[in-house]
This record gives sequence, C-alpha cells and structure tokens, in this order.
Amino acid sequence: MKKTILGVALGASLVSGVAMADVAGDINNNVSMDQVIANALSDGLSLEAALQQALAAAPQQADSIIAAAVAANTANAQAVVNAAVAAGVNAGQAVAAAISGGADPSSVSAPTAGGKGNVSAGSSGNTVSLPSTAGGTGGGGGGGGAVVSTN
Repeated sequence: MKKTILGVALGASLVSGVAMADVAGDINNNVSMDQVIANALSDGLSLEAALQQALAAAPQQADSIIAAAVAANTANAQAVVNAAVAAGVNAGQAVAAAISGGADPSSVSAPTAGGKGNVSAGSSGNTVSLPSTAGGTGGGGGGGGAVVSTN
C-alpha cells in the first residue's frame, strides 16, 4: 500500500516537473509563444498554470506570453490578466497585452485591490448600507417647530 502511494506521488511529481521543463524548454528553444502555450495545454496544464510557468521562465516576454494565453482562449482573458498581475506583471501592461491577444477591450480590466477585475457599475458584489436618518436630526432644512436655542 505504501509503495503504491509513493509510486503515485513520485509519478505526479515527475509529470509536473516534465511539464515545467517543457514550457521552459520550449521558450529556451525559441518556440513561438503561441506554440509554447498550445504545447502546455496539450500536456494537460491549465491556461493559468501555463501562463505562470512561462512568466517564471521568461518574465521579459510577459507581453507575448499574455497575448498568446489570451489568443488560446479569449473567453478567459480576464482570468489571464488576473493571473499575470498576481505573478507580478504591471496591471496596465497585462490589460494591454490581453487586448493585443484578441480580448475584447470592454471585457478586461486591471484587477482591483480586492482581486476582482472587470467590475461594472452597480455590480461590485458588495452591499452598501446608507445611514438612516432619525426624525428631527441633521440638517433636513426647515424647522421642526421646536425652539432649539434661547439665544
């Protein structure tokens, strides 16, 4: 039983290491970034994992990495931007690269401090409570008929 578990764990770590080596190896072999991302996806990596590995291997090529990742799946453009920013890419740079990769400019934005990108007006997901006003307080304009000061 222990040998089986050890074998599975070892196999999984080797597959993970091979996938990382393939992304870095493809980049080092000057494979086009579109092909690097396509190879990573065909090896079973998620788009975000492929992006993170490519950025770790060649951070100076962030623009082409982000553009290739978006081109591979434009529906996940915002997730690509979020992952790139989380990996240390400048938010504006990530958005511009996503747009150059084919993302709809109205569907991608820089992630906010809370980590949510592409939040439109009225859809922040946060409920805002307005302060209640009790009768007779505040500057409601106009008098209430009571004497406030005898001065």
